[in-house]
Amino acid sequence: MDVRITVETSSETGEKRTEELLHLNLADKCHSHLGLRLEQAKALLVQLQGSILRHQMEEISAASRTCPCCGRTRPVHDYRTRVLDTLFGRFRLRVLRRRKCSCRLGEGDALSPFAQVLRDRATPDLRMLQAELGARHSFREAARILETFLPCARQHNTTVRNRLDIVAKDITDAKPPVSKTLSSQPLTVFIDGAHIRCRPEYQKRHLDVVVGKIETHDMCRRFGLAPQAATSSSNQLRRDLDALGWDGRRPVTVISDGEAALPNLIRGATKGKIRHILDWWHISMRVQHVQNAIKGLVQRKDFPGTTALLMTPVETLRWNLWHGEIQVAATHLQWLIVDCARLAKFETAFRDQAQKALARCHDLYSYLANNLGSLVDYGRRYRRGLPISTSRAEGCVDDIANARMSKRSRMRWSPRGAHNVAVTRAAVLDGRLSVSNHRIAA
Repeated sequence: MDVRITVETSSETGEKRTEELLHLNLADKCHSHLGLRLEQAKALLVQLQGSILRHQMEEISAASRTCPCCGRTRPVHDYRTRVLDTLFGRFRLRVLRRRKCSCRLGEGDALSPFAQVLRDRATPDLRMLQAELGARHSFREAARILETFLPCARQHNTTVRNRLDIVAKDITDAKPPVSKTLSSQPLTVFIDGAHIRCRPEYQKRHLDVVVGKIETHDMCRRFGLAPQAATSSSNQLRRDLDALGWDGRRPVTVISDGEAALPNLIRGATKGKIRHILDWWHISMRVQHVQNAIKGLVQRKDFPGTTALLMTPVETLRWNLWHGEIQVAATHLQWLIVDCARLAKFETAFRDQAQKALARCHDLYSYLANNLGSLVDYGRRYRRGLPISTSRAEGCVDDIANARMSKRSRMRWSPRGAHNVAVTRAAVLDGRLSVSNHRIAA
């Protein structure tokens, strides 16, 4: 079977052109393959893209020579060759540069109607797809995927990285749309940190990446940044809050694991007061450590004291913290610290275990004392359907940081590179990086 593929274009003036793109001979008596092969499809896309680009440039060049003020034809200054990268090949284009009309002599000598289109030497489709694949896979793997499935020019991992950096800067600088209907619903920010390997020239082992999610009743938005590389972490987080309709007066609740720097980022973004809540999961795990240490201590056969004196405060500790009885829980912890310190002075075989239990009690007491203002009635919030843990932020750590920059990837990162990947990956996961619409959705 012979296949001839032609393309017909019609300009605004009514001029029609017909061009034969490709002639294929699909004679296969064994019928081992049906339809187009990948190589044939790539060749067809290259021919089609080249034909459309040539016709578009001729039409735009002809239309741009007419002066919109006086209607006279402007003279041609020269023609120059420009290279344009697209998803369907790299093309060398003959670009027109025209002179200004005599009625507008004070506005310059020569202009090109393609100055804005060819500024980046790459189409928005290609840049967005490179950024999305670079945020999902390693840069080298992203380049390989592009070359495998598309007839684009030979890709390099450095090009993918540079294009991702450009897109990340556009995302950071983009202004969120102004919400016409401002809701009075509170905003909840789930925030957490991740550690990734740092490149050796920065003389540190790990970099800190801050990730999280901002939620309202019906909307959510992920964010990621590296504080060491972000131009202004507060401004970036402020834009994320504004994108969800925050008007500066709505209450903002921050849930974190107790790291003081994390809620301070949100305070800097809001420039006001926030309500910080300590994550219940981290409290519960520390209570569990105390329970395990005390249980192992009292279950020894040579335990010299009364079991109930230690087990009763431990068994009620979680209940008191869950229901917001902070003073009662603190009193029980102080009793445990005194009893464990007394048992640790005995010259017996369980002295080491008593010291371990004492250390667990001190750790929990210090953790609660340092975050005393962030403890709430968790049971009441839970019954009202309000969040009490950073599970959303933990999910963002897996989706944004670990999935792309984990230790298993065996990559080391600079602060700027980690920041750009975190910003772009958050936009990809939210669907804000729109390849089909050739734009970055704020």
